[in-house]
Amino acid sequence: MKTLSLDSAAELAAPEGVRDVIERINDDLQSYGAANRQVVMQTKLLALNAVIEAARAGEAGKSFAVVANEVQRLATQAAQAAETFQTKVEHRIGTSRSLVGELEGARLIDLAESLVQLIVRNLYERTADVRWWATDPSLWEALYDPNPQNVALATERLGLIHRYYSVYSDLVLVDAHGKAVATANPTYRPKVKSLDYHTAAWFQNAIALKSGDEYIADEVRNSRSQSGRQVLIYGTAVRERGETRGKMLGALGVYFDWELQGASIVSNEIALPPAERARTETMLLDGKRRIIASTDPRRLFTHFALDDAARKRGSYVDREGNLVAFAKTHGYQEYDGQGWVGVIIQRPAGPAS
Repeated sequence: MKTLSLDSAAELAAPEGVRDVIERINDDLQSYGAANRQVVMQTKLLALNAVIEAARAGEAGKSFAVVANEVQRLATQAAQAAETFQTKVEHRIGTSRSLVGELEGARLIDLAESLVQLIVRNLYERTADVRWWATDPSLWEALYDPNPQNVALATERLGLIHRYYSVYSDLVLVDAHGKAVATANPTYRPKVKSLDYHTAAWFQNAIALKSGDEYIADEVRNSRSQSGRQVLIYGTAVRERGETRGKMLGALGVYFDWELQGASIVSNEIALPPAERARTETMLLDGKRRIIASTDPRRLFTHFALDDAARKRGSYVDREGNLVAFAKTHGYQEYDGQGWVGVIIQRPAGPAS
């Protein structure tokens, strides 16, 4: 007796595994129907030949003709019964397909929601990080009095934070005029020091904040200072004495390493059987419906036409026959999640073997 491995059993138990079983039943049904029609046709042909031969035999063949006619009648009944049976089973197969489609959609919707909420909860921590670190005395003192000793201390402090928080590619302390005073990552330091941050969107938004309780979250973009690396910058104003309503001295920007973290979450955080994974694309969209992470990197930063029909979560079949499941973030704590959406696109499974 053939046994299933745990992976095979899991694939069979999943909706796509059930769909494979349904399609196999449908294939068997179609084969049965074709074979049955062939038998009925041959039976009727034999019965017809028997009637003809009985007629040629005259009086002696009359009783045989009765039997031949009865065979024809039974063949017709068998054909009708088989056709009725096949029609009923095909209807039930169609209903089963719809139910499995709903199950597949519901499962992928839940996975899409788990995906987007996982990263949003992670990013909520980044909003706490930047607001906390902005109150560090070594940072506001380096802006208040940017002497070499204070700048060196701020640089050392940022470097220490960067050492233990590997999710960041850099941390940049910028004065009120847009000049970088201290940075965490020595690899990017020469480029950072040469830039004018006064025109950077994150900086302008950060210094405009009214209190230390507030923060800004930029959109995912390629960093000027990091050779085009994909980053997500969180920023806040650095204030005198680290006070919530203190005088604005400059801004702190923490560069979340989106290139590494975004790619990792769409590739590794959803568990799918290998066969299903091969026909599935997982992605994250930002509030503008840009693809900011995808298991198909070629699609990064292109626009995705999500047919959400104003729904927060749902699924639909696109023009290519792919099942598209989506879920919009509902944020975490006071972080609204920036309107991000988790999306899973699954191509139809190939013919069952």
